[in-house]
Amino acid sequence: MKAGLVADLVCPLSAEPLRLEGEGEAEVETGWLVCDGCGRDWAIRDGIPRLVPPDLVQQQQDTASAFGWQWQHFAEFHPEFEEQFLDWLDPVDRASFAGKRVLDAGCGTGRHAYLAARFGAREVVALDLSGAVEAARVNLRELDDVHVVQGDLLRLPLRTAAQGGGFDLIYSIGVLHHLPDPHAGFRALLPYLRPGGTIAVWLYGHENNGFVRHAVEPLRRVTTKLPRSALRAVAWPLAAGFHGLAKGVYRPLEDTRVGKSLPLDEYMASVADFSFRQNYGIVFDQLSAPTAAYIKRDEVEQWFAESGLTDVTISHRHGNSWRGSGRAES
Repeated sequence: MKAGLVADLVCPLSAEPLRLEGEGEAEVETGWLVCDGCGRDWAIRDGIPRLVPPDLVQQQQDTASAFGWQWQHFAEFHPEFEEQFLDWLDPVDRASFAGKRVLDAGCGTGRHAYLAARFGAREVVALDLSGAVEAARVNLRELDDVHVVQGDLLRLPLRTAAQGGGFDLIYSIGVLHHLPDPHAGFRALLPYLRPGGTIAVWLYGHENNGFVRHAVEPLRRVTTKLPRSALRAVAWPLAAGFHGLAKGVYRPLEDTRVGKSLPLDEYMASVADFSFRQNYGIVFDQLSAPTAAYIKRDEVEQWFAESGLTDVTISHRHGNSWRGSGRAES
């Protein structure tokens, strides 16, 4: 952890500033962040401030456990990630990152934070609740002005914009729909958006996801109870079928009348160029998440309407998910 980040950190329980007791001047690998307000000490371990509240609800604990394991075992980066990242954020583009202070709300392995830094962000805070921060720390270690923080998106351990902190760009990709209350997660991010700043989110959609909701969801209720090793074994043949369908059926029939009549046609065609390892990761992800919400367009519209954001854009991605973005008043 870079020592300069301490000024922006707060206790997730009391929201009071934290005092550093650690080793190192510029980089702090081990130490403590002390809250004089509530008297609690928070560890810095392996260069990561560990600011996870002790009173997480069971759903959050289960989700953090599942994704923490997953993202440490599917931690590699792939060339397709850059195009995918920008597609999830559209209309936010590469130029939107230049010189900005950025929050990656739910960073996983850090692959998006890596791209944000490469696109010219001035500073990036990559936050995740789960043990995925271990993989993110390894992947981002060599980047200047990129910080990895373990914390709860619902109780961000950071100063708000009104307190002199905040961010010029906040994005959350594939995270809010795994929270106990996705709308609450969106609202929790808004106080950290600086005047004129942009927030962008990507969410599972309710529309055109009938197959996933009616076939995958019942299976998920079983697979989330399996040991991780057993889940990997179950996911492998399903991933082989998923991969084969994408490459052997959906890609050849793409843009044909028959292809367009197939369920999830746009989405399946989009993953046809992925490697088996990538598609294996997608299947594992679907089977391991304890909770997944499928959000309707009118719900997303309501979120943004209530937020007070301007220049709001909401669009369908691949016919089965939603992209939403908006800007805070200057």
